[in-house]
Amino acid sequence: MSRSKHTDPPSIRASRRVRAPFQTRSAADLSLRRTLGLKFTGSAGAVSANKKTSWHPASRPRIIWRQPRPGFHHPVTKQAVLELLQSLGPLAVYGLQSIEFSRPRASHRPASLVFGRYETPGRIFLFEQALPPWLLHGRLSKEDINRFERAGARVSQIPQSGTALVDWPADTLGRFMLEEVLLHELGHHVLQHHKAKRLARIARSKDHEAFAALFAARQQRVLADRSSSD
Repeated sequence: MSRSKHTDPPSIRASRRVRAPFQTRSAADLSLRRTLGLKFTGSAGAVSANKKTSWHPASRPRIIWRQPRPGFHHPVTKQAVLELLQSLGPLAVYGLQSIEFSRPRASHRPASLVFGRYETPGRIFLFEQALPPWLLHGRLSKEDINRFERAGARVSQIPQSGTALVDWPADTLGRFMLEEVLLHELGHHVLQHHKAKRLARIARSKDHEAFAALFAARQQRVLADRSSSD
């Protein structure tokens, strides 16, 4: 069957659109090249999902910074976010419009338990966080404890008062926001954007969350392998 840009897998399509967002569909079309009799090896056009992103300026997502409230802060910088995005490859960033350092809305849970949110089409919010240590009312779930400790947090449950103390030494909260929160929200974006239904939610919340968690876990392994080889 004749191949064209319309049948490219998402990883190849994303790489092409990130590098050249204004290129016409007919440019370098594989079906046209076959018509001209050009020969390509089996690896031609193959793009690793984890290859460092080379952005055209028009395809780079906007980074929007909003000043946090007194007693709160943004644990990561714009530069750290951009460096992470560049390390992920084009599949994760294609179609991403903005990453916004923001305040949580009044309808959300207490601020220290609301970390990020994905909204269609292509917007990710990273919410301000209370300065550590955190004294949280109620017992933390095992899932939250595992996520916090994986990033380097120190978690202590205080049964007598029904509270939990969470401390974030050094830059561990920033690591959590990048490797747990941002990667998870990017997983939502990848599922939503590459299904071509960019305004309507394309999966049940449970399935959306499962995909985002799997995406984040895979990217965390890639980052860990890359760090160990440096």
